[in-house]
Amino acid sequence: MLIFSNNEGKSRFNKPLYGLTGIYTLSEGIALPYVLSLVEVNRAIDELKIAEQIPASLETKWSLKELFQREIDEKRVEDDIVKGYLLDPNKLKFFNAITIVLMPKDDDGKIQNAFDETTSVAPPPIPWDSTDPDDEQWKNFQSEVANFGGVQFVSTGVSARLRWDEDRVLAVAVDGQHRLWALRTFREDPRFRGGTLNTIEQQTKIPILFILLHPSAGFKNLQSTSDYSIRGIARELFTDLNKNAKTVDKARELILDDKSISAQCVRTLLTESTGEDAKDKLPLSLVRWQDDSNRFDSSYYLNSLVHLDLLISAALDLKPPRDPMEKKHVLDFIDSIDSALGTGEEKVQYEGRSLEEYYIEDYCDEDGNPDTPFARIPENYLGSAIEGFKVNFRPWLIKLLLEFKPYRNLLQYAREHNLIEGTFGSYQAQTSKHKGIIRQREIAKDSDWNSREILSHQAAINSIKENQWAFKAIFQKAIVRLGRIVEFDYKAKDKNLGNIDDVLSCLDRLYDKGILKVDADLPDYPFRLWTFVAINQGTDKIKVARTVEDRIFSLLCLWYFGSRKIQIDVAKGSQILSRRKLLNFFSADKNKAEWPACTDAYKALYKGFDTVAFYGREHEKMNNQQKEEMVRDRFSAILAIGLPELNTQSSLLQVSEEDDELDAE
Repeated sequence: MLIFSNNEGKSRFNKPLYGLTGIYTLSEGIALPYVLSLVEVNRAIDELKIAEQIPASLETKWSLKELFQREIDEKRVEDDIVKGYLLDPNKLKFFNAITIVLMPKDDDGKIQNAFDETTSVAPPPIPWDSTDPDDEQWKNFQSEVANFGGVQFVSTGVSARLRWDEDRVLAVAVDGQHRLWALRTFREDPRFRGGTLNTIEQQTKIPILFILLHPSAGFKNLQSTSDYSIRGIARELFTDLNKNAKTVDKARELILDDKSISAQCVRTLLTESTGEDAKDKLPLSLVRWQDDSNRFDSSYYLNSLVHLDLLISAALDLKPPRDPMEKKHVLDFIDSIDSALGTGEEKVQYEGRSLEEYYIEDYCDEDGNPDTPFARIPENYLGSAIEGFKVNFRPWLIKLLLEFKPYRNLLQYAREHNLIEGTFGSYQAQTSKHKGIIRQREIAKDSDWNSREILSHQAAINSIKENQWAFKAIFQKAIVRLGRIVEFDYKAKDKNLGNIDDVLSCLDRLYDKGILKVDADLPDYPFRLWTFVAINQGTDKIKVARTVEDRIFSLLCLWYFGSRKIQIDVAKGSQILSRRKLLNFFSADKNKAEWPACTDAYKALYKGFDTVAFYGREHEKMNNQQKEEMVRDRFSAILAIGLPELNTQSSLLQVSEEDDELDAE
């Protein structure tokens, strides 16, 4: 219910709410006042808002956590809360308190960082209605009255009375937004109550906690190291109150889990907020965060949040214990943590104590037997672990994810057209509902707006990606595996393997040559280049499986190893091996010490060719020697096409019998 004050037309105060007031003083230098009130269900639905009801604006920047927390999961609201709970006649219905922050807004409805103290609008009278004797008592001399920016807060002891001007203040849920939206859906949706709750339902009162962020209400903040504007505080409360709430997809789970090492590491790769660019981070505006899909091969995405989590988990290769009460399993897990995230000779530690020491002393009894399960990196050790990631993984990972030529091209286009920091990035950061509102509003002013500002850029970026392996999640995992061997396993110090810049140079050359296209041909041979490696014969569709990722990784390894060997042989003045001899070289066990897992790569690829589909209808008439010759011929041609240095060698023009013999060098 809205009440016009004496300054009718200038303010619209709601009817007073009554309750109890208290204050949180658990953080030094901070006092956070609140009012707890029992609000009639209809008033709660009408007067309280969720973040999605805040007017949409292209000027607002959002952090990664905020992107998730302001988006309502309509399916969860309807299926789980309304249909699965509110409409179930056998369920006892109860919601715990919804937390609301009173936030100042301007004339356009946009949230402001502080309450406007300059307005000349007079505060509303007490009592709100001269015929209300109960409200009259709040006028007595013992009451403390605070009027600020469209809020009227009156208290006497622990009793409190609260009103706000709906033209200047928004009451926004920072906890319980799905419950609040479910109540609105339950009442308004024609499939449920169609706009009116029944008489019994209208008697329901919802517990509401109102947070008051103004000094005259008792708010105090002596800390100045963070963003402590009203918006900043509301966002922090949003994060803290929601990070342990029910998660609905992998993306929300990983980014809200402050105790997850992979989630923490993902954040080091991303800019802090939308509309922000940085040379050594993936712009959040170009990352797919809206759902739990790991794909980024279409639309404007440079990468996917869920994919980055999977990528980092694979790169770290930690060994969580199958049984957290089995000491050997836990010690193996700790060893994998130290191996991946220790720096130099130092293990992951906290206050000078290693993780293994911590486990033995705090998780085991006097006899050394486990008495507490150990399943993840303890929170106080995460800081050391993240620093280890920044040293051991982040530098070369970020190079692969930003400097590989197709990614560079996408970023160049985005920067040239101001997509990251401009309108495009701001639009993509909106919730689905807000996108619709903004699109409708802008098209009303300019009919070409959506086509010019949004769709044309999505199409342009999509064309950069067209049929490119670089934007397939399975391929990116393979190049990261190669990068890990070079930079982590061998610390970029092996003269054969080189460093991440050498890997990028090789990948860029393959990209420029056009052989990193899904539909690339293999000249003078049947089937496309990637058939029997990663795409199905006949349909040319990508097969997504671990074995396929292994074969992509294996081919990249052999192309890279072959390129490196040729460079080294040229520098030494040694004879350049023909394609057959080079293939034989990498198949020989004696060479895998200098070229890690080269024989495994050879075997994985050979197995992919060794199929009935490859040999054809006459396969039953072929002997093993014929089949081997057929495989080796195609295999060596595929190896050669990835090695431009070999293509100038006359040895490629003729294949002698000695090429089939294992190279003895």
